[in-house]
Amino acid sequence: MSGEVIKGVTINCAVTTDNPTARKNIDTIIDFFSVYLKDKPFFYSLWVSDEPEVITPFVTDGVAICHYASHRGWDAVKAFWDPIHDEMTGRFDWFIDEIIVGGDPDVIVTKSNSMIDVDTGPTWGNRHVAYNGRYIQIFKFSGGKVKSFEEYYDTALLNAAYGG
Repeated sequence: MSGEVIKGVTINCAVTTDNPTARKNIDTIIDFFSVYLKDKPFFYSLWVSDEPEVITPFVTDGVAICHYASHRGWDAVKAFWDPIHDEMTGRFDWFIDEIIVGGDPDVIVTKSNSMIDVDTGPTWGNRHVAYNGRYIQIFKFSGGKVKSFEEYYDTALLNAAYGG
């Protein structure tokens, strides 16, 4: 399956699970990445209706102290995602390099990268941003919907790209 494009997302790895719950959740992950900057209502439909969460560990000011931000509940989740969907236009392509399904099919880890070339709105300083990101993401599901999304990334790269 290496290099297969599904719904605009490049899958650079084999999907090696026979678990039907895990397969459904992997399909949801592909949908999640495929509608980035494209279809916000569908993107939000992929999430649980009650208490979704986005978890973003980050480092600021060039100091290697990891901070932790939890955006829990719909108001917080939308406050996190809306500026991405509403204020970025351009290319935000996703490549999934590895999919790790553990003993619990409702927890899936992805290793991915992105090619980003966007114009941003006021939240991001009305600037052009281009970079290639690398990520580790932990998706937790409930009933086939995203319950939480936790993302680890090179914060120095993102801070430099976004002028932070």
